[in-house]
Amino acid sequence: PSVDGEPYQHILPVEDTGFELTTVDLGSAGDAGAIEKAVQHTFRLDSEVPLHACLFADGETDVLILVVHHIAGDGWSMGPLARDLSVAY
Repeated sequence: PSVDGEPYQHILPVEDTGFELTTVDLGSAGDAGAIEKAVQHTFRLDSEVPLHACLFADGETDVLILVVHHIAGDGWSMGPLARDLSVAY
């Protein structure tokens, strides 16, 4: 949002973000382009949070795609995020 033409950071409580982890069964996804499509997610910053996550699974292998818009994550913040994901895994 902006006030008098000046944009500002608006931080939402987690419960107000509408964020959810999308889960896709690779066996029923039907095409190898499903992961490619998730990686190329385009953000609509006026209506969604700048983070998109999709978990692909086929019963044997899990692939987590996490796309972070540069407005929400920079080079420095990717290090701690990667460490947190590694610990959680």
